[in-house]
Amino acid sequence: MTEKTYTLTKKELNAEKNKAIARFASVASHDLKNVLGGLSNIAYYFSKAFKVEGETPNAMLKLLSSEVANLNTRITDLLDMTRVKQLSKVPCDLQDIINEAITDTKVDGITFELQLLSAKIYADPLRMKQVFVSIIKNSKDAMQNKGTISLKMNIENNIVNTEIIDYGIGMDGETLENCLDPMFSTKLAKAVGMGLTIANQIVEMHTGTLSITSEKDKGTKVLISLSILNS
Repeated sequence: MTEKTYTLTKKELNAEKNKAIARFASVASHDLKNVLGGLSNIAYYFSKAFKVEGETPNAMLKLLSSEVANLNTRITDLLDMTRVKQLSKVPCDLQDIINEAITDTKVDGITFELQLLSAKIYADPLRMKQVFVSIIKNSKDAMQNKGTISLKMNIENNIVNTEIIDYGIGMDGETLENCLDPMFSTKLAKAVGMGLTIANQIVEMHTGTLSITSEKDKGTKVLISLSILNS
C-alpha cells in the first residue's frame, strides 16, 4: 500500500464548492423561497394592518423586510450559478455590451469616465452584460452611489482588456484573496456578494480571465481579458 496525497488548487477547490452549491440550490431553493415569501407577507401585513408605535418596532419590521430581500437575492445568485452551464455565443461588439451595462446601472451621483473602443468578440451578449452589470453595481456600492467609475479598454496581441476602476472602500487582504470564493463570508464580503463569483465563472466560460486588485479605503480595479474575434 502506498499513501497518496492529493492537493487541490484554489481553482479546483472553488469548482468543487460550486458543485456543492448547485446541489444545495436545486434541493433547497424552492422551500426557502416559500419560507421567505411567508416572512415577507407577515412583515407587510403587520406594517399595513396595525398602527405600530415606537421607533423600535418599526425598525424591526424594516429590518425583517430588508433581510428577507437580502436572502432572496442570495438564493437567486445560488440558482444563477447552477444555470450558467451553456452559452449562446454570437459575434458581438464588447463596446456595445458595456454601454448597455452602463445604461442599466446609471444612478444619480455616479459618473462614468469612459475610454472605450470597438472590439469584436465571440460571446453570449446577455451573460457578458451580466458580468459588467454586476461589477459596476459592486463599484457603486463601494462608493455609496457617489463618485466616478472608470472603464478603459485596450487591445494587445488579439486580447481586449477592460478595466473597471472605482475609488470606493476597497477590500482588505483577506477579502481580496477570497472574493471569488463562492463560500467566503465576512461583513465586507457580504457587500461584495456572489456577483463576482458568477462574473468570474462566466468570463472563464468565455475562455477569458478576470483579475482583481484592491486597496482598503482607496478603491478596486477589475481587469477582464477576452480574445477578440479574428476577421
